[in-house]
Amino acid sequence: MASPRRPAATPPGRFPPAESHMLNYNHLYYFHVAATEGSLAAAAATLGVTQPTVSEQIRALERALNAALFERTAGGLRLTETGRLAHEHTSVMFRAGERLVEALGFAPSMLPRILRVGISAAVARTAAADFLMPLFAIGDCVPSIVTGDAVELVRAVRVGEIDLVLTESPPPDSAARGLEIAELARSVLVAVAPPDLEPGPDWQDVGLVQYRASSSARAAVESYLEDNHLRPRLIGEADDALLMIEAAARGGFIAFVPRSVARDPVSAGRLKVIAEMGEYHQAIHAVYQDGEAADMARRAVAVLVDHLRAAPD
Repeated sequence: MASPRRPAATPPGRFPPAESHMLNYNHLYYFHVAATEGSLAAAAATLGVTQPTVSEQIRALERALNAALFERTAGGLRLTETGRLAHEHTSVMFRAGERLVEALGFAPSMLPRILRVGISAAVARTAAADFLMPLFAIGDCVPSIVTGDAVELVRAVRVGEIDLVLTESPPPDSAARGLEIAELARSVLVAVAPPDLEPGPDWQDVGLVQYRASSSARAAVESYLEDNHLRPRLIGEADDALLMIEAAARGGFIAFVPRSVARDPVSAGRLKVIAEMGEYHQAIHAVYQDGEAADMARRAVAVLVDHLRAAPD
């Protein structure tokens, strides 16, 4: 008869696996206070409990995490590597709790409203720096702005994680149900090149920094080139208009960028405009949920439209 298998020994400083992976936030708070204060006595005084109570709460957390959080020394408590990592997380957690309490100290009518705004990478890299400034002037509104992929941002606005998305390409009809889409502005695209560059009639002797295939401006540039029988060689792709400006200026290439972005380098003599696309534009669209809950997003869109109409292209 085979002898029963003995359980594997638990390494020093580790604890047997806990039956549940759910963390007790009371345990976390006792640990956080002890780590911050540096001793059980100081933590007990802060919490208004006995030292054995603090010690037991910490031990319970260590069992749940299956790791030692402190080394007990003659001078008090010293965090282990795991303890330091845990304390970093609890510092964020409990500071967030303090901010929540501070925020809820307002009367309901005084609570600031967070406007969660997502900006596609192409818009963030192309629009002028003052494009979003009007949002910070909206009363009783605190804009919280994040940059990301346009498709992911539209998904986020659909599920309510973001209130407003600013993107260069509106979502397709299949993904637009339940969403409001407004065109905020259009910017004329111009072709820029170094002052000493003189391309031939069909541009075959020059290189072009083109937009990536995912950009709505790519199709506009390709249509313009085809309509005007221009065939520059493709030397690179980007969705960052400022990068395209630098590539044109330093590399001796051509790039199509919004006229507003080209204005400063042209005024400084670094580039010149060699073509203007006229009816070809790059647009910025606002996307937000339909319905009464989108009132703040609508206010923001109206403010941006007024600002952009007043600004020179």
